[in-house]
Amino acid sequence: MKIANRDARRHVQSRTTFVGSNLFGTSFSDGYAVFSYGVHWPLFIHSHGMWFENEERHSVTTSKHRSQSHPHCPTVLLSHHWMKKLYNEGFQAIAKARILGEVAE
Repeated sequence: MKIANRDARRHVQSRTTFVGSNLFGTSFSDGYAVFSYGVHWPLFIHSHGMWFENEERHSVTTSKHRSQSHPHCPTVLLSHHWMKKLYNEGFQAIAKARILGEVAE
C-alpha cells in the first residue's frame, strides 16, 4: 500500500507492509524490516521480539525517514554491517557471529 511517509510509524508499530516515498517496510523470513532507499540501507528491524536500529547516519533524507518511521520504543543499536547481516542471514547468524567475535567489515 502506498502511503505518505508521515504515516509510516503506525505501519512500523503494527509491522505491516507499506511503501512510502523512498521508504518502505516489509516482512521477511526472520521478522520485519524498514528500509530507506532500498534494501541496502535498513533503518529498523524487528526480530525475536526486539527492535534493532541502524546506528550509522547517511543523509538528511534518510535521517528524516528514520524520524518518520521510528517505532517509538527501545531499540538495540547496530552498525550498518550488522543490520544487513541480520536482514540477510537472520538473528541466529548474527548472534553466533557476535559471540564468536566476528569483526565487522
